[in-house]
Amino acid sequence: MHCGFIPRLFKGTMSLILHDLYLCCRQIGNDKATERKKEIEKFKRLIRTPEAIEQLDRNSESRHPKQLNWDAVFGFLQKYIQKETECLQTANPNVSAATQANRQKKMQEIGSIMKYFIRWANKKAAGNCLGEMGPIDFSTTTLQRKKDEFHCKATELFKENKFKLVFILLSVINNALIDQCIEVRFAAATCAKNILATQSGYQFWEQSKNDPDGPDPMLMYLQPFRTAKRKVHELPVDNYSSPSENLDDANLWIPQSENHDTWLKTLTCALLDSGGVRSEVLQLIKPMCEVKTDFCQMVLPYLVHDILLNENDSSWQVLLSNHIQSFFSACCRMGSSSSRSTTPAIVDSETDSLPHGHMDKASRRTMLAVVDYLRKQKRHQLSTVWNDNFWLDLNYLEVALTAQSCAAHFTALLCAEIYADKIRSEEEELKRSSYKAARSLKFDETSQELTISSLSNNSKEETGIGLQELLIDVYRSIGEPDSLYGCGGGKMLQPLARIRTYEHEVLWDKALVTYDIEMNLPVSTRQAGIVQALQNFGLCHILTTYLKGLEAENAEWCEELQEIRFQAAWRNMQWDHVPPCRDETSGPGYHESVYNALQSLKDQEFSAFHEVIKFARVKEVEELCKGSLESVYSLYPTLCRLQILGELETIGQLLSRSATDDALNEVHRKWQQQLQLLKDSDFTFQEPILAMRTVIQEMLIKKEMDEQRKNFIKDALTEHLLQMAKLARAARNSQLAEKAIFQIKQHNPVGFGISTWQLEEAQVFWGKQEQSLSLDVLKQMIGKLETNSNESLVPLYVECLRLCGNWLAETCLESPGTIMEKYLEKAVTLAVQHKDTVHNGKMEAFLSLARFSDAQYQSIDNYMKSSEFENKRALLQNAKEEIHLIKEHKFQTNRYVVKVQRECELDERAMCALQEDRKQFLCKAVENYINCLQSGEEHDMRIFRLCSLWLENSNVPEVNKSMKKAVEKIPSYKFLPLMYQLAARMGTKMPGGQKFHEVLNKLIGRTSLDHPHHTLFIILALSNANKDDVLGKPEVLKRGKHTKKEMSHLDQERMDAARNIINTVRKSKAKMVMDIEKLCDALITLANMDATKWKMERKAIDIPSTQPITKLKDLDEVVIPTMELKVDPSGKYENMITVKSFRPQFRLAGGVNLPKIIDCVGSDGKERRQLVKGRDDLRQDAVMQQVFQMCNALLQKNADTRKRKLTIRTYKVIPLSQRSGVLEWCTGTVPIGEYLVNPNEGAHKRYRPNDWSSLDCRKRMSEAQKLSFEGKYQVFMDVCKNFRPVFRYFCMEKFLDPAVWFEKRLGYTRSVATSSIVCYIVGLGDRHVQNILIDEESAELVHIDLGVAFEQGKILPTPETVPFRLTRDIIDGMGITGVEGVFRRCCEKTMEVMRSSQEALLTIVEVLLYDPLFDWTMNPLKALYLQQRPEEDADLHSTLNSTIAGAETECGGDTTDVKSINKVAERVLLRLQEKLKGVEEGAVLSVGGQVNLLIQQARDPKNLSRLFPGWQPWV
Repeated sequence: MHCGFIPRLFKGTMSLILHDLYLCCRQIGNDKATERKKEIEKFKRLIRTPEAIEQLDRNSESRHPKQLNWDAVFGFLQKYIQKETECLQTANPNVSAATQANRQKKMQEIGSIMKYFIRWANKKAAGNCLGEMGPIDFSTTTLQRKKDEFHCKATELFKENKFKLVFILLSVINNALIDQCIEVRFAAATCAKNILATQSGYQFWEQSKNDPDGPDPMLMYLQPFRTAKRKVHELPVDNYSSPSENLDDANLWIPQSENHDTWLKTLTCALLDSGGVRSEVLQLIKPMCEVKTDFCQMVLPYLVHDILLNENDSSWQVLLSNHIQSFFSACCRMGSSSSRSTTPAIVDSETDSLPHGHMDKASRRTMLAVVDYLRKQKRHQLSTVWNDNFWLDLNYLEVALTAQSCAAHFTALLCAEIYADKIRSEEEELKRSSYKAARSLKFDETSQELTISSLSNNSKEETGIGLQELLIDVYRSIGEPDSLYGCGGGKMLQPLARIRTYEHEVLWDKALVTYDIEMNLPVSTRQAGIVQALQNFGLCHILTTYLKGLEAENAEWCEELQEIRFQAAWRNMQWDHVPPCRDETSGPGYHESVYNALQSLKDQEFSAFHEVIKFARVKEVEELCKGSLESVYSLYPTLCRLQILGELETIGQLLSRSATDDALNEVHRKWQQQLQLLKDSDFTFQEPILAMRTVIQEMLIKKEMDEQRKNFIKDALTEHLLQMAKLARAARNSQLAEKAIFQIKQHNPVGFGISTWQLEEAQVFWGKQEQSLSLDVLKQMIGKLETNSNESLVPLYVECLRLCGNWLAETCLESPGTIMEKYLEKAVTLAVQHKDTVHNGKMEAFLSLARFSDAQYQSIDNYMKSSEFENKRALLQNAKEEIHLIKEHKFQTNRYVVKVQRECELDERAMCALQEDRKQFLCKAVENYINCLQSGEEHDMRIFRLCSLWLENSNVPEVNKSMKKAVEKIPSYKFLPLMYQLAARMGTKMPGGQKFHEVLNKLIGRTSLDHPHHTLFIILALSNANKDDVLGKPEVLKRGKHTKKEMSHLDQERMDAARNIINTVRKSKAKMVMDIEKLCDALITLANMDATKWKMERKAIDIPSTQPITKLKDLDEVVIPTMELKVDPSGKYENMITVKSFRPQFRLAGGVNLPKIIDCVGSDGKERRQLVKGRDDLRQDAVMQQVFQMCNALLQKNADTRKRKLTIRTYKVIPLSQRSGVLEWCTGTVPIGEYLVNPNEGAHKRYRPNDWSSLDCRKRMSEAQKLSFEGKYQVFMDVCKNFRPVFRYFCMEKFLDPAVWFEKRLGYTRSVATSSIVCYIVGLGDRHVQNILIDEESAELVHIDLGVAFEQGKILPTPETVPFRLTRDIIDGMGITGVEGVFRRCCEKTMEVMRSSQEALLTIVEVLLYDPLFDWTMNPLKALYLQQRPEEDADLHSTLNSTIAGAETECGGDTTDVKSINKVAERVLLRLQEKLKGVEEGAVLSVGGQVNLLIQQARDPKNLSRLFPGWQPWV
């Protein structure tokens, strides 16, 4: 439908603004993401205009069917949100960093839209919309704060602060000119006239009028308020006066009996009259301040800033500090912490039930806004972001507590950290003056938690506020899963602190026990806690008994307990519940409303039902609006409740008329659709929705008289409860899962037959570690299914057999032969026979059989490689030789000879049988991996194991025969992740034999034809192996640094095979191949171009016209090689971004080989930066990126790591030949060394100007290299004493908004954790400060120069002694909690995934280590380069250090002894296996123990002091 056409629904008298809004609403549901993005900005602008709000409200009240109303707007918005969330949830997890950042922004954008809707829509409409969306996972912690429109525009238009201020004030005044209140309009006119008559106003007008982009439309509206002639109003300039006595009045600064509006207007006008305001425009705004509170709210920070900025002495600063500090102290005295600590999902800390006197939230937020604004202003030109926190002398802990009481959680956290940092800095300065304490200044042996604990004790003595308790409260409020443990969670003995931790971990059984034991807790706290724990643990009947007991005792029911009581009543369908008398002034609570609504529904009182729902919905949104809406977590409980109300309303509408089967089906379909959207949401928020659906369906069954329809609803309820059991089991809540199964049994008698829920029951028992019971249930099911001929039960039969086989294998309760024959093979046979009815089950059956066969193969293979087997074989050989000697000398055959002969025959048969078993299990594993990969996409990672088995057994004819079929059966895109390794083995003279190479070449040829954009660069790199000698020869000879390398037969074979593949592809894609060859040749030529004459040049340099790259234009079939191209399984690649041209200039990056930075212009018009490297083998970097991508895929599959967004940043690396390649430039990043220790403007110089410089530290550590270990340690400790960490200021500098600051720092900490563990697993070394970049937009780390891997750093001349870089500065960036909390737990979660995926990781690394082209071993020249590079090559200006030069890597190659390489590879694999089993220093450790040991090793100053000085361990 054309967007200009108005359908009949909204035809009639629609205003222009509603017409525009309607057209915009139509487009926000567009299928094209670009269209949606464009229109949503317009939607946000229109939805908040007063005219649109007023008309939508009016239309919604009138219920006119042909007018656009809030319900219609919400319908359009709902479509937008659904499209965006579905798009994000189905997206490929393994994408570039830019794409991941865009996804996160998109989720924040959705949150921002909801924030807009809550703020501007009427409460009922907002409730409808939010309820339809439900508690979907926003994948972010913060809601985007909308930047002030006027401030952003002012910054864009003007450079001088005074003009920015004039623009902002006039913009707000311009809007006030059309206010409904006549006093506001009059005041606005007066202020506009006076401001425009000032010198600043006149200059502003002239500058705006002459804007090259045209004058601002606002000038047209303000024109009438300008004076006729140029009469500039000169304000009297007084000598700077001292603060007036009127201002020094505590009653003025702290609201007394008056309301917020009166207090704020009085305070603002008093500041204007005080004589401290020097800005001529601010002095003229009093008329507006007298009549409009919102205007006062906006200008108060500007007034305070102006006074402080222009004072001559500190008298104003002292006065303002004293009174603003008094305000915050009063806030802390008036409001105390809640006596009961419940989960944030139930009660948010922003609850307004606490006594705050006249300090309402609006007043507190006003003063917090002043502090926040001042913090973002520079005190002077050279001030740091840390100095800018102290315009006023405030106790930031009291500011933090005030912020937390307003639900400004991130502001509270930032203020608490500023307080702690200030105290630490002061103590540090005191300690520095004492030599006695100097050596223990850093590297405190105690944990970070104890530091926070001691700070907390001090804060309690000083202010009565516990820092630790405040931090725990903040972290619980924002719902971040790990931060709580950084400030004592799980380590504090206090009962309430322990209970908070248990509730945070959803360990309701432990919480219940603690509540029961701790008799000293307040009675109301214990009662509410016990009821909540019983409810969440699923002990409904015990809960009912407990509540009756409380009732019998005539216990006093607090409001919270009342609510929980009503919740228990509706969940248990107890409609005879009679509540005690209660105060009716506040109206019913949420659960009371739900109870009343369900009771009305039961009694068919529909008018009362709809009234209750309407009241509850509006109340929920009103409560939400009271909060700060900066934390996503605070939205989830309300979204959950509103969804329940929405679903309840739908059922009410259904029952108010005769419900048809189609209507019931539609309700169930919608429920399923909504549940799919909530799949990544916390089960805490899913469970109440599922519980309500259970109650609704139970009510429908009781009400229904028709038997057929009753059975239909019963079936639907069974399906629903089954789904609930699965979700509860996945959330590790076995009690709720078992309860759901029990409810199913109530509706399905014992003699009902076989059903899917019985399989779920077995899985629930298995999850509870009741293995015998679960196996018994399964075997009974198998026995019944065996005799059942029902075709529809075959998928269930297959799943039972498969699961039973897996569990028996896990528990070793039956022999391998029995497990395979009776269960796994049988499951596969059935799945194949009934392939039309068994879909997913077939793939799982193939996988189970493949994995079991593989495990048996590995077991036999390991045994055959063992010393025990070798001894047995040696004994057999000796016995055979002995018999041979006896026969040869014709000795008489006696009983001994016969015995030995028989034993030899038995042993030989046993060995042959073992060989045969090994081969059979191998073939079975290969065959079933192939079938699994052919059947679906869920287990595509198994391609690594399949290829590993193939390459390991390339001389086994049966394996090659199976793989020949696999090439035809398995979609070719599944082999793409292994293309580097497969291509490296091409060539008829390579190991494996003729058959192997036939299959390999066929596979690579087919994949290259199907997916040329992903494969041709890899194949061309092999065919161009010696292109550097050809294309770069004149340059290289000129430098005299190259001697021609003889090419081996194997290399030549590989080149020939690669050329054959390219020629095959050329037949069908001639232009594409030709253009890619041109691009590769041009890049190789540029990579080898001698750039020494421009070595000192920092600006852009023109690329010589002789370079072929300057002539490349419009390569329409060549994708930009450094861009991530999503794999299309069909091979139909459309709408690709191709190479248009290259910019004619390049720049030089640091390093020996002077790599060139170029810009590629894409067909979309955007420029993408690339780094072209010569004389450098990039293959290792490419392969390590491949390992990182696989680790990301594993992390994405796990729910815990996916929820935390744990990934390691990757970038594209494209080798072009043996010694050149091109890399994706990591845009927006800076080396951490550049930020921290740049000698000109590094953070250490700015924040610690009196400390030693990094160069001084390096000099001292270099001089200490000849000393003993103890000597190095002493020097290192001295260096650390005089070089203190400053990395915490990175996020403070880059992200001034508290919510953004927290989110980015959280991203940084998680990034450090993930990269640390992954780098440890793969043994990545050489992590000096120039090889780790930090993204200035996301604060994530990016690791570059990956040339030292698989623990080769340990055999350098100065061995690396730490598992990863975790120096003091890296830890400092994590904030007050340091390595505790987020870092430690994210390390543990990453390690858990790595250890549980050891099979996949070992397979991946095994394939890489035996890659004939992957030169990962350390050689003397490489070691010399890494640790004896000249000082200038590792200096602080370097942005990307080069890895080993091409000439140096040539030391390896074909001359290397293959056997010795294989021995090293075996050792590497063995060590990797140990790491993944938790073996450290000879002991097997738990995940927590292993991570703890690694953190200790990485931080140990003794280890750090022994590192190569160029690593800069003091940074």
